[in-house]
Amino acid sequence: MEKVRIEMLPQTKDVDGVKRWEEARGEFAQICYDEEARHIAFFTVKGGFSRGGHYHEKKDEVFYVIEGRIRARFVDLDTNEREEHLLPKGTRLRLKPRCWHIFYGIDDASVVEYSPQVYDKSDAYRIDMDV
Repeated sequence: MEKVRIEMLPQTKDVDGVKRWEEARGEFAQICYDEEARHIAFFTVKGGFSRGGHYHEKKDEVFYVIEGRIRARFVDLDTNEREEHLLPKGTRLRLKPRCWHIFYGIDDASVVEYSPQVYDKSDAYRIDMDV
């Protein structure tokens, strides 16, 4: 699906750009590199619960799974393509506008979201879908 891009951040200190690593003193993750972020948010999804169930007409979104695992479902509203992915810790997800999405907590999960656009609540369109 063209509106969904999923990547695992490399686990290394030795590259420029996005990356993550764990060491004795803790974990470091650089999730945004050389790109504009005008909206940054943090949310959790408890195991057995969901967040989302909406799309945006204008907003691009990037999500990074800090901890836990989520099951993500997507529908491209222009092509009706449908996908589902398991997103473990360390996954970065990019969504283009007009991509309906919902996240289900498999474990208790922590997620950072950012966007080059400022959040506009009038650009969030809820749709209940059976996907």
